[in-house]
Amino acid sequence: MPDPSSSAVTVTWAGDTATITVRGELDLPTSAQVREQIASVARNGPRWLVLDLVGVGDRFAAESLALIAVARHLLPPECMLDVRSASPAVRQILRLAGWSGLASDTGNDATESG
Repeated sequence: MPDPSSSAVTVTWAGDTATITVRGELDLPTSAQVREQIASVARNGPRWLVLDLVGVGDRFAAESLALIAVARHLLPPECMLDVRSASPAVRQILRLAGWSGLASDTGNDATESG
């Protein structure tokens, strides 16, 4: 069983940009916490949401993609979503799905607006 202390979710604001940083295991409790934070941020109408998946590995690709879908659904259409530090598997799936603004193969960031 994963150690819950190995996961961390933080939210920071800089002007009209919110950053949700997810570190470690993206298990069910952590995924629920991230969804709650995305909903909270969306209610505040940010211009940008940065979803930083630093330290979230390939084995959590499906969960990462689900959180990206939740963000796209909850954010206002004018809000830009910036995905950072995504695992190679997540980057590959986003690339195949035609995610606009996906960085080059050597990069690890993706951006898309509503």
